[in-house]
Amino acid sequence: MPKVTRETVIAGATPRELYDVVVDYESYPRFFEDFTRCVIKERQGSTQTVEFFARVIKEVSYTLKIEHDEEQLTTRWTFVRGKLVSQSKGGWRFSETPSGTRIDYDAEIEVKAPLVPRMIKNKIQDMILNKSIATMFTQLEAEARRRRS
Repeated sequence: MPKVTRETVIAGATPRELYDVVVDYESYPRFFEDFTRCVIKERQGSTQTVEFFARVIKEVSYTLKIEHDEEQLTTRWTFVRGKLVSQSKGGWRFSETPSGTRIDYDAEIEVKAPLVPRMIKNKIQDMILNKSIATMFTQLEAEARRRRS
Protein backbone atom coordinates (compact mmCIF):
# COMPACT_ATOMS: atom_id res chain seq x y z
CA MET A 1 0.00 0.00 0.00
CA PRO A 2 1.49 3.39 -0.96
CA LYS A 3 2.56 5.45 2.05
CA VAL A 4 3.34 9.09 2.73
CA THR A 5 5.01 10.55 5.80
CA ARG A 6 5.22 14.28 6.37
CA GLU A 7 6.47 16.45 9.17
CA THR A 8 6.45 20.19 9.43
CA VAL A 9 6.65 22.92 12.04
CA ILE A 10 4.03 25.65 12.15
CA ALA A 11 4.98 28.82 14.02
CA GLY A 12 2.39 30.80 15.93
CA ALA A 13 -0.09 27.99 16.60
CA THR A 14 -0.27 25.73 19.62
CA PRO A 15 -0.49 21.94 19.34
CA ARG A 16 -3.99 22.11 20.88
CA GLU A 17 -5.20 24.65 18.30
CA LEU A 18 -4.02 22.50 15.40
CA TYR A 19 -5.33 19.28 16.95
CA ASP A 20 -8.75 20.91 17.46
CA VAL A 21 -8.89 21.84 13.77
CA VAL A 22 -7.93 18.32 12.65
CA VAL A 23 -10.60 16.62 14.78
CA ASP A 24 -13.35 19.02 13.62
CA TYR A 25 -14.28 16.62 10.82
CA GLU A 26 -17.65 18.08 9.92
CA SER A 27 -15.96 21.42 9.15
CA TYR A 28 -13.40 19.93 6.71
CA PRO A 29 -15.25 21.08 3.56
CA ARG A 30 -14.90 24.68 4.75
CA PHE A 31 -11.10 24.67 4.98
CA PHE A 32 -9.72 21.54 3.26
CA GLU A 33 -10.44 22.23 -0.40
CA ASP A 34 -10.68 18.60 -1.61
CA PHE A 35 -13.38 17.56 0.87
CA THR A 36 -16.99 18.01 -0.15
CA ARG A 37 -18.64 16.50 2.94
CA CYS A 38 -17.75 14.72 6.20
CA VAL A 39 -20.26 12.93 8.37
CA ILE A 40 -19.68 11.55 11.85
CA LYS A 41 -21.43 8.18 11.80
CA GLU A 42 -20.69 7.08 15.35
CA ARG A 43 -19.08 8.34 18.56
CA GLN A 44 -17.95 5.87 21.18
CA GLY A 45 -15.66 7.18 23.91
CA SER A 46 -12.50 8.50 22.28
CA THR A 47 -13.32 6.83 18.95
CA GLN A 48 -15.29 8.29 16.07
CA THR A 49 -16.34 6.66 12.83
CA VAL A 50 -16.29 9.31 10.10
CA GLU A 51 -17.33 9.14 6.45
CA PHE A 52 -15.33 11.43 4.17
CA PHE A 53 -16.32 12.56 0.67
CA ALA A 54 -13.72 14.20 -1.55
CA ARG A 55 -13.35 15.26 -5.15
CA VAL A 56 -9.97 14.26 -6.58
CA ILE A 57 -10.47 13.76 -10.31
CA LYS A 58 -13.48 11.57 -9.40
CA GLU A 59 -15.70 11.55 -6.32
CA VAL A 60 -14.21 9.28 -3.68
CA SER A 61 -15.64 8.33 -0.31
CA TYR A 62 -14.30 6.35 2.58
CA THR A 63 -15.14 5.68 6.20
CA LEU A 64 -12.47 5.63 8.87
CA LYS A 65 -12.51 4.58 12.51
CA ILE A 66 -10.44 7.23 14.28
CA GLU A 67 -8.95 6.88 17.76
CA HIS A 68 -8.29 10.19 19.55
CA ASP A 69 -5.87 10.79 22.40
CA GLU A 70 -6.65 14.27 23.67
CA GLU A 71 -3.85 14.15 26.22
CA GLN A 72 -1.13 13.20 23.73
CA LEU A 73 -2.79 15.21 20.91
CA THR A 74 -2.75 12.29 18.48
CA THR A 75 -5.14 10.51 16.18
CA ARG A 76 -4.82 7.06 14.56
CA TRP A 77 -7.22 5.72 11.98
CA THR A 78 -8.11 2.44 10.34
CA PHE A 79 -10.20 1.78 7.27
CA VAL A 80 -13.84 0.68 7.51
CA ARG A 81 -15.12 0.90 3.90
CA GLY A 82 -14.92 3.06 0.81
CA LYS A 83 -15.78 3.86 -2.77
CA LEU A 84 -12.59 3.88 -4.89
CA VAL A 85 -10.54 3.96 -1.68
CA SER A 86 -10.11 0.35 -0.58
CA GLN A 87 -7.70 0.65 2.36
CA SER A 88 -6.23 3.38 4.55
CA LYS A 89 -4.47 3.80 7.86
CA GLY A 90 -2.48 6.58 9.46
CA GLY A 91 -2.58 9.41 11.93
CA TRP A 92 -1.60 12.83 13.20
CA ARG A 93 0.63 13.84 16.12
CA PHE A 94 1.11 17.40 17.41
CA SER A 95 3.94 18.43 19.73
CA GLU A 96 5.39 21.67 20.99
CA THR A 97 8.82 22.82 19.82
CA PRO A 98 10.75 26.05 20.55
CA SER A 99 9.83 27.36 17.11
CA GLY A 100 6.16 26.34 17.07
CA THR A 101 4.17 23.15 16.70
CA ARG A 102 5.61 20.08 15.07
CA ILE A 103 3.12 18.04 13.07
CA ASP A 104 3.87 14.42 12.24
CA TYR A 105 1.49 12.92 9.70
CA ASP A 106 1.50 9.50 8.12
CA ALA A 107 -1.00 7.86 5.81
CA GLU A 108 -1.26 4.76 3.71
CA ILE A 109 -3.97 4.56 1.09
CA GLU A 110 -4.96 2.07 -1.56
CA VAL A 111 -7.20 3.01 -4.45
CA LYS A 112 -8.99 0.18 -6.24
CA ALA A 113 -11.33 0.97 -9.05
CA PRO A 114 -12.03 -2.06 -11.25
CA LEU A 115 -13.93 -0.09 -13.89
CA VAL A 116 -11.54 2.85 -13.93
CA PRO A 117 -8.45 2.73 -16.17
CA ARG A 118 -5.17 2.14 -14.29
CA MET A 119 -3.82 5.54 -15.36
CA ILE A 120 -6.82 7.30 -13.74
CA LYS A 121 -6.57 5.10 -10.62
CA ASN A 122 -2.88 5.98 -10.26
CA LYS A 123 -3.65 9.66 -10.78
CA ILE A 124 -6.33 9.58 -8.06
CA GLN A 125 -3.90 7.89 -5.66
CA ASP A 126 -1.19 10.43 -6.49
CA MET A 127 -3.61 13.33 -5.98
CA ILE A 128 -4.59 12.03 -2.54
CA LEU A 129 -1.13 11.07 -1.30
CA ASN A 130 0.98 13.83 -2.77
CA LYS A 131 -0.89 16.89 -3.95
CA SER A 132 -3.81 16.97 -1.48
CA ILE A 133 -1.71 16.16 1.57
CA ALA A 134 0.90 18.76 0.63
CA THR A 135 -1.73 21.53 0.63
CA MET A 136 -3.43 20.26 3.80
CA PHE A 137 -0.75 21.74 6.06
CA THR A 138 -1.19 25.21 4.56
CA GLN A 139 -4.96 24.93 4.86
CA LEU A 140 -4.67 23.65 8.44
CA GLU A 141 -2.45 26.57 9.44
CA ALA A 142 -4.81 29.09 7.82
CA GLU A 143 -7.83 27.64 9.63
CA ALA A 144 -6.04 27.70 13.01
CA ARG A 145 -5.20 31.38 12.44
CA ARG A 146 -8.78 32.16 11.37
CA ARG A 147 -10.15 30.55 14.55
CA ARG A 148 -7.74 32.48 16.74
CA SER A 149 -8.79 35.89 15.39
